[in-house]
Amino acid sequence: MLAQSNNAHKSKIAQHFSKAATSYCDHNSLQRQCAETLLQMLPQYTGVTVDAGCGPGVNTLALQQRASHYIGLDFAAGMLQQAQAGYADGCWVQADIEALPFAERCIDTIYANLAVQWVTDLSKTLQQLVDCLKPSGRAVVSTVLDGSLAPLGSCFQRVTGSERHNKFINTRQLDAYLGSLRGVTWRCTQQSIAVPYHQVRDMLHDLKGIGANYTMQQTRGLTKSQLGAVETAMEAHRSSDGVLYLRWEIAFIELIKD
Repeated sequence: MLAQSNNAHKSKIAQHFSKAATSYCDHNSLQRQCAETLLQMLPQYTGVTVDAGCGPGVNTLALQQRASHYIGLDFAAGMLQQAQAGYADGCWVQADIEALPFAERCIDTIYANLAVQWVTDLSKTLQQLVDCLKPSGRAVVSTVLDGSLAPLGSCFQRVTGSERHNKFINTRQLDAYLGSLRGVTWRCTQQSIAVPYHQVRDMLHDLKGIGANYTMQQTRGLTKSQLGAVETAMEAHRSSDGVLYLRWEIAFIELIKD
């Protein structure tokens, strides 16, 4: 039953992201900011490079310019179709980041921007990334941490009884996962990122526009009165310059194979 549940969960994630493929680039402010940080962590030459969770190919060109061979990998068919439309000569693979279709020690670089927060077993996934790397190979990974989606989540909790987002790991859990990895040297830093908005509905449109509005917990859609109550609650958090911020806690991880 657990395997069936996980398969259904992943299928729904893939469906959400496939639907968001054409709108993704209009709503991915957070992803762009995180991508800049990850790209700065890479050397100028990255050899055989896997873009794990490549989405519609938003970082394909930047990675292709450094790679001897670029592989774009995503679980969502719609995302890959969009990426292929922009880069017809690219190498595209539909696969689960938890079940990479690569042999051990065959990849120089793995780039995974805001993808691994969707996996079922983060420890196993990170070890698999390490195993795929050649000696001295590198993986750079960003993921969402506990404390993200503030203050929207707390306003949802107050109005609807649920934060209406998936649970994220905390830094203590992440350090434990990283400390258990074999055959790798790792480094992890945390960054708080505040994305500005004028209205609550703009926040919700962005979350939906990138496919990140899927939650494992079944929740009913917001009623008009609930949405209005959330908007009212969020006004207490409007800054002095008239902006509403959606705050994210992001971990940036560097893994270097021994």
